[in-house]
Amino acid sequence: MRYKPGYVMINVLVTAVGSELAFSIIKAIKLIAPPVGLIGCDIYPEVVGKYWCDSFHIVPPAKEEEDFITCLRELVAERAIDVIIPTNDIEFFVLAKYKEHFLQTLNCHILVNAPSEIERFNDKWRAYQWYQTKQLAAPQTFLAEEVEALRQQLLNMSYPLIVKPRRGGGSREIFKVDGFEELVNCLPLVTRPIVQEYLSGDDAEYTAGTYRTMANEVFVIVMKRTLKFGMTNTAQTVRDAGLESFCRQIILNTDLVGANNIQFRVTGDGPRILELNPRFSGTTGIRARFGFNEVAMWIDEQVLNKAPSAPRVREGHVMRYMQEQYHFLDSDEA
Repeated sequence: MRYKPGYVMINVLVTAVGSELAFSIIKAIKLIAPPVGLIGCDIYPEVVGKYWCDSFHIVPPAKEEEDFITCLRELVAERAIDVIIPTNDIEFFVLAKYKEHFLQTLNCHILVNAPSEIERFNDKWRAYQWYQTKQLAAPQTFLAEEVEALRQQLLNMSYPLIVKPRRGGGSREIFKVDGFEELVNCLPLVTRPIVQEYLSGDDAEYTAGTYRTMANEVFVIVMKRTLKFGMTNTAQTVRDAGLESFCRQIILNTDLVGANNIQFRVTGDGPRILELNPRFSGTTGIRARFGFNEVAMWIDEQVLNKAPSAPRVREGHVMRYMQEQYHFLDSDEA
């Protein structure tokens, strides 16, 4: 491929490239034109993302913070990396602390939110309390620390209810219960459980990608979706000024920057927020295919000082399916 004279390729490092989130981000990166250099890393030597990147490196776990940061610093210097995109929960927290350090010492941008924002929205109980202070509609939520206290709190609640972990995403440790005895039996199966009002309307589940610019504009793409195993299975773009405004106001109430994801349901009383994820999400790659490439927008702003314009979102629907990555030991074919 020919590049314009003076073109300097941007190099992007995606971490934890064995994760579902990394796959989604890589798909969005591959749609960027002109293309960027794509470097991947992981703590394991054999992961799918290894074969999706131009080069791959093994790094220490982020919980070994000093070794992890030292390794990344060396990698950034060696490969002239301009941008780091973390995709693992613990990496968000660790790299958020070093965001300014990497920028000042290595001129490398880390696409991550501030530690305080990550902490707030990764904790579903703290997030719920914040929604209340901002008068944002959300399902009623209760801590499940003491059974008898919880029994009293739930006296006026209708079943089914949802039991889920205070932290974490996806479908792990999430139970829909039809009575208090069933709920109590689920509590030992969930890490630091909370109980949440069940919002009826499985056919009214939405996911929204948002991008907040440095000029404080918020771009939004709304998609109505169905779920399978706790993840988006099918989705279609939705043009609805009211829902877009709902998402925009949520983001403007925060100190979040760049790309963030909102999950919500539309009830008879209007939209109600389920989760606000302070990061890219598993549908980032899908949204990029519809013209809403938040990875490209964030790189443009941070590295190229180029203000993004409102994306032109294509209408359509998407169906997800499983596929495999093959690597044959007797050839270079993958």
